[in-house]
Amino acid sequence: MKELLFHSLEQAGVSAYGVERIRIAAAQMVEDNITPAQVIVAARKGTLLVHQANGKFGPELGAAELTVDAIYPLCSITKLFTATAIMMLMEQGKIGLNRPVSDYIPEFTGEGKTKVCVHHLLTHTSGLEGEVIWQNGQLKKEQGEYPPHEPNQDPDQHKYLYGGYDAPLSNEPGTVMSYCGYGYELLGEIIRRVSGQAYDVFVKETIFQPLGMENTYYRVPMDVRDKVVRRAPEAACAEWVDSEYNLNSVSAGGGAYSTAMDLAVFGQMFLNGGIYNGVRFLSPVTVKEMTRNQIPGVSSQYRDEVFPEAYWGYGWAINGSKRDGGDLFSPEAYSHWGAAGPFLCVDPIYQTVTVHLSVELDHQKPFKNMYVDYFNNTVLAAITDL
Repeated sequence: MKELLFHSLEQAGVSAYGVERIRIAAAQMVEDNITPAQVIVAARKGTLLVHQANGKFGPELGAAELTVDAIYPLCSITKLFTATAIMMLMEQGKIGLNRPVSDYIPEFTGEGKTKVCVHHLLTHTSGLEGEVIWQNGQLKKEQGEYPPHEPNQDPDQHKYLYGGYDAPLSNEPGTVMSYCGYGYELLGEIIRRVSGQAYDVFVKETIFQPLGMENTYYRVPMDVRDKVVRRAPEAACAEWVDSEYNLNSVSAGGGAYSTAMDLAVFGQMFLNGGIYNGVRFLSPVTVKEMTRNQIPGVSSQYRDEVFPEAYWGYGWAINGSKRDGGDLFSPEAYSHWGAAGPFLCVDPIYQTVTVHLSVELDHQKPFKNMYVDYFNNTVLAAITDL
């Protein structure tokens, strides 16, 4: 078991020169205007190598210098918290991954829908498509077909969920990976119904608080709003991630806000095999299953990228042959992106945890930080002892 602390570089098996290169390369990304605000964490074998902030808190003249406790929207990295909560309930004997979603949400109906199981939602192979879900919800909205929400359910999430319960499938479950945020909202609803707690409350009490992730939030409190990084209007996703609506979100697919260090602690828990600071969160068997390819032979397409082998675990993207986010990661590395800049990767072979939180600019491809490989390559290159 290892906690993230500043130990000796010799213990971590990295060189001082390599660590300095990480620092310089990270700072250069801001100097070159690749991103205006960036916080990084690099760790190996439980040793913090770098925890660094570069840039400003906002685009306005006179904005304060960025600090390492800056809060970023995690967007889709939130899905990792949801997947972890599902697996916790699975370990307690309250959820079965091979059980139909309709066992937990009877309103999830339609042709072929009883074939959609919990593991399909976790691996984005349910056959659900975001555009179809949205269209179905719009029709329900026009018809005003919304029953009242439960007391421990967010009203906006209730409307979104209800709008898609009877939406048709676009593919046979298990045949195609199609990244679908709605599937993770369904997982959040399963967590709510099975645990009896609001989704965000359950995640906070079972993951954030025991891990010491004190700067990770759904519904970002007003007293820490000044720590949230602000984007220029033309920056990727600015209208969405900086909105009051998103700052108050409890979305199981994209509503969390956090710091680089909190996210690194979460990653280190996985690298430790499910334990951190003496607290057991997941069985090492569960961690192993979450972080291996659960959909061999299944292909996917995301925007203009085609992956003959999708490589996806339960929540985590598995590196495989994708070289996702870096050129030196092992095939066993697992990671997740978030819209407009955040990235987390754990490499169990090289025993690294890397976090890169940034602000995507308008001239870059949105929803994926195309320069995070520069940072991750310097981290892996700093290793001197395998």
